Amino acid sequence: MADPIRTAVVGTGYFGRFHANHYAKNPRAKLVAVVDTDAARGRAVAEEFGAESVPDLASIIGRVDAASVAVPTPLHYDVARTLLEAGIHVLVEKPITHSVETADALTRLAAERGRVLQIGHIERYSSAYRTLSQMMTDPLYFESYRIAPWRNRGVEVDVILDLMIHDIDMIIGLVDSPVESVDAVGTPVLGRNVDIANARITFASGCVANVTASRVSYKIERRMRVFGRSHYLNCDLGEGKIFGYRLRGDPMTEGLAAIATETHEIPKQDSLANEIEDFLDCIATGRKPLVDGRAGSEALRVASRINESIEDHLRQVNSHLGPHTRAGE
Repeated sequence: MADPIRTAVVGTGYFGRFHANHYAKNPRAKLVAVVDTDAARGRAVAEEFGAESVPDLASIIGRVDAASVAVPTPLHYDVARTLLEAGIHVLVEKPITHSVETADALTRLAAERGRVLQIGHIERYSSAYRTLSQMMTDPLYFESYRIAPWRNRGVEVDVILDLMIHDIDMIIGLVDSPVESVDAVGTPVLGRNVDIANARITFASGCVANVTASRVSYKIERRMRVFGRSHYLNCDLGEGKIFGYRLRGDPMTEGLAAIATETHEIPKQDSLANEIEDFLDCIATGRKPLVDGRAGSEALRVASRINESIEDHLRQVNSHLGPHTRAGE
């Protein structure tokens, strides 16, 4: 058996702790260290999973082969760049970076250094996504809803980068066609950044996606509906169920007998375990990750276009409002 891949986790907050747990449990990896400027938090995670707590990136260079980056989004680029330049394979939590320019630069750097750059779009590693991709053919229209109550975590970015980008990435992967146009609306509600947004994304194939995200809801809902030429699928990502209709004959002559209903219970899987296993396997085999730098950059590119459309709409709204009632301020 090959020697385990020496790993580290940079950032031991909510997601970083989960990454450390999975590296510690995976037989293909050895968790060497965790990095955090909060010494107490870093020590607690290191002690929990049998690793060393170190204060900075310099302390792990030369000691690890791969690292997860789970720091706040504005720090993704600088941290990932330092690691890649040191020859370390990198798994970056979503979104890849805070800007399209830095995302593209990071992707180029990984290619130049021959290192794996994987982006943590965790929904692509879920059993729900895998099941939906196998059942779906020729999609024409998507509806997705990702809503949740307000929380303090993640509000340094807008709801597009916090929540909607999951569905953007999934839909891009399912449609497999270039994005042609984007039209969106949204507004801040409780925070300084946009908290609720709706986007209409049109693909070159003719497929259209209507995507909604909110972090000011009273409930949690993660649902995606797909309409195709001969089927309709409703995927509850939270509950792990897919139900829908599929055409089996000619409804004009056979009536309802030509329409079959279907319900599928999605097998429970640990999506982060799948994501980290893919990362480790890519390092070992040299193959491309399911969500590489290019995929992460494209999801961010579409998210940026959505933000630009929202900003345009807010400017139009503000032009019709008085000076003391500006939307988004």
